[in-house]
Amino acid sequence: MGTQFQFEVIIPVKDRSEIIQCVQSLQLVELITKILICDGGSTEINCMKSLQKLENQDQVEILQFPSVGFNKSKLINQGIYHSQAEFLLISDADIIWNQATLDGMLKLVSANNNTLCYVKTVEETHPNTVALKRDAYTYKIRDCQDTAFIDIIQAPKYQSHSRPGCGLICAKRTTLLALGGYKEIFTGWGWEDQDLLMRAFLLEMRLSAIGKVVHISHSDEVRNKHNGNLAPSQSRNFNIISCLESLSQGMLTGDLPIKIKKTTRYQQIFIQLPSTLISNESTI
Repeated sequence: MGTQFQFEVIIPVKDRSEIIQCVQSLQLVELITKILICDGGSTEINCMKSLQKLENQDQVEILQFPSVGFNKSKLINQGIYHSQAEFLLISDADIIWNQATLDGMLKLVSANNNTLCYVKTVEETHPNTVALKRDAYTYKIRDCQDTAFIDIIQAPKYQSHSRPGCGLICAKRTTLLALGGYKEIFTGWGWEDQDLLMRAFLLEMRLSAIGKVVHISHSDEVRNKHNGNLAPSQSRNFNIISCLESLSQGMLTGDLPIKIKKTTRYQQIFIQLPSTLISNESTI
């Protein structure tokens, strides 16, 4: 696509040694100008070794934000705040990237204003990983004039060793600023990425999915080890409720300290949960 683009990657991490494999895959991509690793206070020895190997490498900058627990949204927001490029990529620490997917994502985002592009297909290194067996949820948004109706629905079972990559997002920095970045209300694993995409839709941005990447499969113990070892489905369900409470109150921007004001035509937002989540629906 040419070197005229300034394209930075933001990776939140805490105690994930796979970060080095992720960064190495990004270093093979010609488009990348900088990789910002936002470390939430890693202490695990293998992750520390990976970060030490990366800290003096060209194009890599490690930002330290040690804290109790692991707030992925807060770390991503710090990355957005410190970034300087026109285009940004949000990555997890255990993703193997490729040139074709990033070419396609950047092409879509650069050609269309107010666009968020996420990865269409994430392939697992282990086809029997628990991530493919867990009940999953998605959303549908319907509108009628100035009112939006949000339905949370159970997603179809995955039929192969792959799944969508809603959290692997490419966008212009100004687009993420218009969203106010990510909301930092979520605890533990799950749903911060869908919240961002839902807010983007409600702010009348364009959503696109393209490409394929590889996820280094791992056990569920990794997902919430810094958040009370909750079952991932439990933290995700809590986060769905938090997301919907916030949206139903008209809160469409995230918690970035810098924002670009953007308005929406929706005056009311109504939500509907599936029966499997109704037991948590106490305050919406």
